[in-house]
Amino acid sequence: MADKEIILITGSSGYIGRSLAARLVEKYHVIGLDLGIPEKKIPNVTYKSLDISSSKNIENVLDEIYDEFGSRINSVIHLVAYYSFSGQPSSKYQEITVDGTKNFLSSLLRHFHLDQFIFSSTMLVHAPTRPCDKISEESEVAAGWPYPQSKVAAERAIREVKGDTPVVYLRMAGVYDDYGHSIPIGQHIARVYEQQISSALFPGNANHGQSYLHLDDLIHAMELLIEKRTSLPSELTLLLGEEDVMTYRELQERIGTLLHESPWPTIKIPAFIASAGAFVQQRTPFMREPFIKPWMIPFADDHYELDMSKVRSHLNWSPTHKLRDTLPSIISSLKENPERWYKEHKMIPPAWRSLVTSNFEETSYRTMAIINIFLGLWLFANPFTFGDISRGEFWSEVISGVLITFTAALSLFPTLRWVRWINTVFAAWLMFSPLIFWTQSAAAYSADTLLASIILLLSAYTPSKDPNAPNELPPGWTYNPSSWRQRLPIMMLGFTGFLLARYLAAFQLGHISNAWDPFFGNGTETILHSDVSKAFPISDAGLGALSYVLDVIAAAIGDKNRWRTMPWMVILFGFFIVPTGVTSITLVMLQPIGVGAWCTICLLASFVMLIMVPPSVDEVCASVQFLRRSVRSGRPFWRTFWFGDTEVQGEFTRPKLDEGGVPYNLIASTVLGCWLMATPGVFGITGSAANNIWISGALITTFAVIAFAEVARIVRLFNVVFGAWLVLSTFFIGEMSLGAKLHSLVIGALLVALSFPRGKISEHFGALDKWVRWTPLDLARWYQRANRIQQK
Repeated sequence: MADKEIILITGSSGYIGRSLAARLVEKYHVIGLDLGIPEKKIPNVTYKSLDISSSKNIENVLDEIYDEFGSRINSVIHLVAYYSFSGQPSSKYQEITVDGTKNFLSSLLRHFHLDQFIFSSTMLVHAPTRPCDKISEESEVAAGWPYPQSKVAAERAIREVKGDTPVVYLRMAGVYDDYGHSIPIGQHIARVYEQQISSALFPGNANHGQSYLHLDDLIHAMELLIEKRTSLPSELTLLLGEEDVMTYRELQERIGTLLHESPWPTIKIPAFIASAGAFVQQRTPFMREPFIKPWMIPFADDHYELDMSKVRSHLNWSPTHKLRDTLPSIISSLKENPERWYKEHKMIPPAWRSLVTSNFEETSYRTMAIINIFLGLWLFANPFTFGDISRGEFWSEVISGVLITFTAALSLFPTLRWVRWINTVFAAWLMFSPLIFWTQSAAAYSADTLLASIILLLSAYTPSKDPNAPNELPPGWTYNPSSWRQRLPIMMLGFTGFLLARYLAAFQLGHISNAWDPFFGNGTETILHSDVSKAFPISDAGLGALSYVLDVIAAAIGDKNRWRTMPWMVILFGFFIVPTGVTSITLVMLQPIGVGAWCTICLLASFVMLIMVPPSVDEVCASVQFLRRSVRSGRPFWRTFWFGDTEVQGEFTRPKLDEGGVPYNLIASTVLGCWLMATPGVFGITGSAANNIWISGALITTFAVIAFAEVARIVRLFNVVFGAWLVLSTFFIGEMSLGAKLHSLVIGALLVALSFPRGKISEHFGALDKWVRWTPLDLARWYQRANRIQQK
């Protein structure tokens, strides 16, 4: 080692320091100093752990180096500094960048003879200029925020203690390489890549720009500084960067073209609006921390164009790279492996749906937007052809048509694609408006329902990134609960329920004069005109029809793996169906109790809603399981909830599957529940006894039907309670004949017996397997084990 010159690098484990050490170690003996010693060491580099904010630690480390290498160091390259994009003052700037540098150099001079000290500064210490006015080393120094201000202070501190030691103040432009590794460039590319709205907005002069510096050119310049150190002035300030400066507009368009095959727009907005937007985005919960902060807005269009004549004269150095030529390589690496690229740039990966769209997705989004534009125009023209609508309905149609057309047109732009979700709000209003205005026009009601349904579906439509992707099974499952095979029957049932409820709504709104009922005479009309029905401010039948439409749309949206790709839609889908199913049963119970009549079509519509519950429960369970696994793996809940993610695999113990079979016990329980609702009429039961039987029958039917879903099989045990209640309540609720009491006792006992057996389980459900197969015997076994453990 005695024949090699010694180079000492601080910050040797950092981005610049590591690459510099790897290059210099071929010719020099390199000593790397940093806060920690890296796990992956560069061969032949001597590493020392240095805390530059501690004077004592500096002394101890330099003592070790002195003992090992002697009293001469040929060049020190000082890269350590504190850096933050918070924009806020920090004591660390003083402790690390200023005092740390001063103490480190002072201690170096006490221990060693230095041939050269190179301090890494920044071009940002200079005041920005106008285009064509190049910044030179003699230009005004006027740092605008804490980081460059700390560099100015550090340069001043070096001058105070350096004595006769040769010092180079290297004021560098922003450094990048072929992979990127530049915070401003990486963030800019990511915003365009993710098609964020902020990527198209610019709060300044887009014809301004700033210089950058390729890492290879920087390292070459440092090699020349070391080689020519004896011929350089004792104090030298050099700017280092590319003279070829891309304007912000040119950079934006180039990134957009490389990512999306079309130039990205640059829309100028006032600075105060940009500041307000950055402020709101920074404080919006459940979102990634935005890079753009309000304090950055005033500096957004600072122009830094550098004069390289001085560095050429001293080092004969000129940059061999240009950012415009390197961008294709940076963006190619992003496209090839987005996950790695984001990790390398220390950024949180974008939401699954925010990644650059495929041609299939892009075409799908544009097609849906164009169709909605035409539907909006159709909606605008509709009220002029309806002669029997109110003024409120007229203006509601006109305004809705204009807004839907406008927002659909905006969503054609990739950066404004999120506007399509606003269209869903307008479509929802269009669905409600005929009910709110109690429209007398059957044509207006039909047209609004049809148009709103299509607009809502197209606005919320989210195409699959890979339409040919196979059905994915949730970990531990034996089938995909989001497959179209699972969802199509729900859509058919939902549409059937809509047709039934739509007929009832037509009577309530006065579009037809009679409501047909094949079994209960005028029972349907009695219920639809009852006080219970009138308690709703709008047509309750129309509200039910709207609910069924939303069920169909919610089932249709999303790809065949949406349990993972769109958890929010699956949860919303479950919310539309399960609570609505419970509400339907409640309304069924109110028919005989509150109105004293039955409605055949109402019963059919409610039963349709109820049988939609079992095939929808499994998909909700799969999404909830996925969200739990995702959170446990450290991923943010809300980001996964809204945008989905890749799967987190797990280990599952699979119980032995049963051979497929029909759950006869549940069929029998359902039949008994339906029969119970008819028994008060058959046995002449009245009063509280009849009410008790009606309510019990409705609840028993509900839980028996839900338990048809294997994943919800445990729900059958509720009927053990209801069966027992039916037996007990026979003795103290209301008056019944002996035959009726015996009937209730027998039915109750049968329900208890039928609800204990689990029935055949032919599928696996991951972590839910143990609950799906749970029986009261498991509780008894657990109790016995607990007793044995306590006795020991």
